[in-house]
Amino acid sequence: MTSPDTTPASRRFALPLDPRGILLRAARMGRVLVGVRAPGALLERIGPFDPVVERGDGWLVSENASGRTAIDPAAVASIVTDVSETPHDTLLTYVDFLDADGASIVKVTALDGPELLEAALDGLPRDPLPYVPPLPRTTIPVDQNDPGALPFRAAVASGETVTLVAVRPGAEQSHTGTVEAVRLGHSYVNLIQSDMHLHLSAGAVGAWRRNTEGARVTLAAEDAEGRPIGLTVSGPASAFAEAGVPA
Repeated sequence: MTSPDTTPASRRFALPLDPRGILLRAARMGRVLVGVRAPGALLERIGPFDPVVERGDGWLVSENASGRTAIDPAAVASIVTDVSETPHDTLLTYVDFLDADGASIVKVTALDGPELLEAALDGLPRDPLPYVPPLPRTTIPVDQNDPGALPFRAAVASGETVTLVAVRPGAEQSHTGTVEAVRLGHSYVNLIQSDMHLHLSAGAVGAWRRNTEGARVTLAAEDAEGRPIGLTVSGPASAFAEAGVPA
């Protein structure tokens, strides 16, 4: 156990720069949480890691009936694993694929414990790294009328199937299904489901830009300055009948 004013012992290590080989090992970790972070939005898929195939353009893709993760191995500058205790007595158990600036492209967290993570990485050389604390949570209060919640509340009311997509340089991730509930708390608009989480920072979305193609609508999240943040939600027009976004 650690106290908030001490630095936990680090079990963070650099792994070989082999995105494909290490992603293939993720299938041995049991149930995992795969996170792709766009500005202000974190989309996470939950479940066993699916087989990895290589696309014609070289991207590595893991896909199942409800979700898809794609990563550009050329964007990966380093790969680290961490099984460290945090100041709040939780355990980090993940493999993180980082860009040249040290930002996460795709993070694969082992949910079934560090033993499966360690077994999956068995035999790989590792170089010790200093402890890195988790990213701080935003402290901006989330308003009940936060624009980020609008299309998800509409999707809950409609019961329609929608597709969420998060895109950042070097990675994209999607999830298709119904939205069960929208929860506001801890400075986030949250979707918490058994196979997917979305955490959207309070105030990250200033508006949604609507694009209609036939009977299908895509809503792209924009910040307060009108810049896309890399998050979209799409589905039949009826899914967003109550979204309160411009037609």
